[in-house]
Amino acid sequence: MCETEFEPNDGGMIVIDPVECINRRITPIFFMIDNSKSMEGSKMATVNSAMEEIMNDLKNFNNADAELRFAVLSFGVECRWETGEGGLISCDGFWNELSAADVGLTCFNTACSELKEKLSGSHGFFKFAAGKTITPPVLVLMTDGNANDGNKDGETGIAELSGNKYFNGSYKVAIAIGKEANQKLCENFTGDKELVYTAYNSLALKKILEGVIKCSVAVSSSGTSDTQVIQEPDPVKPRVDLVKRAIEEEFEEEELTDINIEIDDNDWD
Repeated sequence: MCETEFEPNDGGMIVIDPVECINRRITPIFFMIDNSKSMEGSKMATVNSAMEEIMNDLKNFNNADAELRFAVLSFGVECRWETGEGGLISCDGFWNELSAADVGLTCFNTACSELKEKLSGSHGFFKFAAGKTITPPVLVLMTDGNANDGNKDGETGIAELSGNKYFNGSYKVAIAIGKEANQKLCENFTGDKELVYTAYNSLALKKILEGVIKCSVAVSSSGTSDTQVIQEPDPVKPRVDLVKRAIEEEFEEEELTDINIEIDDNDWD
């Protein structure tokens, strides 16, 4: 075990005292999933189906050198850590299905505040990391509407997150579920409109998520294994091109020429 306290640098990486440390890279993945009333029906069912498949992908990845750990934050009229308050968990392949709320509110700004509290090494979800190297987190947002708890574009919550080093050093992808999703909110979250993808149906959603997971695997595989003490570490900036390319490759395999193309909007009816 490591006795040294640790804090993230500007890129979301953690520098750890190497004394008696076991160097196993951990890639944290956070899923923020809208479960407001408007997600009721085929949208929620499709998200559950896609996440069930993704859990199998996560389970099959872990090895002696690297590991993916995840957490799921649902947000509708309330925010809830579906994977528990104890922190990031290893994946056993099981997905606990989400249900849409009975009320139509989407508390996205509140969810951002909740996420910020957990993106911490001192009191949040990274306390487990002593003795390990943390690669930049992967944050995945899925939503089909506007924020109803303040600014509809999510500016209030995202402004709060912007002061968090883990958030600033993370890979961020937003998946707009259907035509009515607030594209501006999604763009505010990622900071890059090219990392906002519209899922018009189940196939598109699953291929986007598969691309994200493949990117996560690449991040873990290429993460630094150097645990030497560094007094002034260079900032580690996430390579967003890895995310974009991974998702593009998934769509190329299906011979889909446009990630955001409307394939069959009736899937969401």
